[in-house]
Amino acid sequence: MEINGEHIATAFLSCSLRHEDRPFVQYIQEILKAHYIKPIGTVGQFTAAPTNVAESMRKNIPLADFVVIVATPRYVQREINNEHSYQSISEMIHVEAGMAHMADKPVLLFVKEGTKVGNFLPNITQYITLNGAQEDLNNKWRLINSLIKNSCDIVRQKKADAQNRYLLNALKTGLAIVGGFSILSSIVGEDEHE
Repeated sequence: MEINGEHIATAFLSCSLRHEDRPFVQYIQEILKAHYIKPIGTVGQFTAAPTNVAESMRKNIPLADFVVIVATPRYVQREINNEHSYQSISEMIHVEAGMAHMADKPVLLFVKEGTKVGNFLPNITQYITLNGAQEDLNNKWRLINSLIKNSCDIVRQKKADAQNRYLLNALKTGLAIVGGFSILSSIVGEDEHE
């Protein structure tokens, strides 16, 4: 995180790259930028590699502070028992969400109104549904601020904990070296007295 730089955190952006979804994806990117969050990692948008797409996702997700999922409709699904149908997200977004969860990254979810996100995502994060209208954004701005602030707080705490573990391990190593040197000096000192 850069406190005095351009951004305070980075977010792997999990989203559709289809032309018709671009306006909603850019809408969410503008929300992130307004909060000094730098979108990164989106395979095909922010990064490209001559490797398998899943491998690129696996490498890029750990590089971000958290993951932002922009859920737009991709498929029409129908329940077998009651014939109820709905619009759902791409399976690749589910994969990226699973990778983020396994990497212990906070997940932020922004849903385009009318899109079903399945059962997994609502179990790992709260989400905000938006319709693209300014009034809707204004009504949900405080909630968006809270979601982003809490995610940044989680990231800061994880980094502080990692730094503390590093310092504790360095202190233990230093004490072990000093202790080993003291024991060695004591042994050498006993040999000289004999």
